[in-house]
Amino acid sequence: MNLVSILITLAGIIAILALYVIGKLSQQKEPKDKIIIIPKINDSQGRLMSSVLGDFSAADGSTPPPIEPYNEAENESNQTKDIVEERQIVLFIAALDQAGIDGSKIPSVLEKHNLRFGEMDIYHYLMDTKKEKAASIFRVANGVKPWTLVPDELINTTTPGLSIILQLPSVANDYSAMELFISHAEGIAIDLGAQLKNSQQENFSIADKEELLLSVS
Repeated sequence: MNLVSILITLAGIIAILALYVIGKLSQQKEPKDKIIIIPKINDSQGRLMSSVLGDFSAADGSTPPPIEPYNEAENESNQTKDIVEERQIVLFIAALDQAGIDGSKIPSVLEKHNLRFGEMDIYHYLMDTKKEKAASIFRVANGVKPWTLVPDELINTTTPGLSIILQLPSVANDYSAMELFISHAEGIAIDLGAQLKNSQQENFSIADKEELLLSVS
């Protein structure tokens, strides 16, 4: 290889190195792409939003959906809707002995306590409402099948007891209905010469009364 060829080869190598160095320097001078990290954000109801601001696209390229106004009162209302619990409170008016309660006395005693014979052939404590038919607050039924208290059929009969039933929620204020229920149950038991008992067939106590009133207060 003569001198000219050697010089040409060296010049080529120098040119390649120069281009490489120039390229590296130019890359360092170019601004780096700005990396935007879009944080995840939840709305006031805990739902993941598609972006932070309305004019800032989401990481997946989508635009944010319109944000509906958040009504805190409405949301709480939906989450804490009152659940109406339907239940029956049953007390028993039991005879003091095996002779039973005199059936012929039952109609007059119940009527004294403002109960009226009616639907299902039993007695009802009625309250006038705006509806055409008065509503039953509580009712009294026979303690034995067929549970009826037809006045004519009670003559010359006896029964071991009566059931007095309150349905909740009441058409009246629940607390007032409970007070009426207990008061009349106690009075009916006394007037029939019988014993008022709780739902467990045990003597109705002051604690039972307080517990029932507390349950509707």
